[in-house]
Amino acid sequence: MNKKEVRAKVTEMLSAGEKKQNVFAELSGRGVKDWVLANFIASHVDPRRCIENRIHRRIVIAIAYLQVVAAILVGLHIAVDSSVTLALVFGAMALSLAALFVWGFSKNKAGAYNAFLFLTLTQFPQQLKGFSENPVATSVGLAIAVGIITYVGFVRYRLFPDFVFLGARKVDGQYVFSD
Repeated sequence: MNKKEVRAKVTEMLSAGEKKQNVFAELSGRGVKDWVLANFIASHVDPRRCIENRIHRRIVIAIAYLQVVAAILVGLHIAVDSSVTLALVFGAMALSLAALFVWGFSKNKAGAYNAFLFLTLTQFPQQLKGFSENPVATSVGLAIAVGIITYVGFVRYRLFPDFVFLGARKVDGQYVFSD
């Protein structure tokens, strides 16, 4: 089986009510590596969890929309300070990335949550650069970023409890799943 077939089979079995651990045991060793299979299983969202966390999901989507607005404003700021071409290129890239997050959060894609957390964490050193010139504003910005990362991580854990930082949960060398 190739990855596409395995993903379809995982979705089919989990939608039919199979336990995640049983799906892993049945599909393990069928053409894809175990870590890929474990990530497919861990990234499958339970519709019940989506309903239970509807408010949290909407807040995360609102955060992503705010980032779309911020991307537009940054693009406009660049246009005023330098060239329009640079602003259009940067603005299009930032807007595309923010729009992908909105789409991924709306469609309950675990990869969107993982990418958001990873990209936001990698921006921390950049946020600390202005600390010596303006410590209050930098501290406020950092506090907001930590709050957003914490909240998005919280929502991701509620929707996808089988994920640890960027991969499926593994205990004593074995993948484990909540059911």
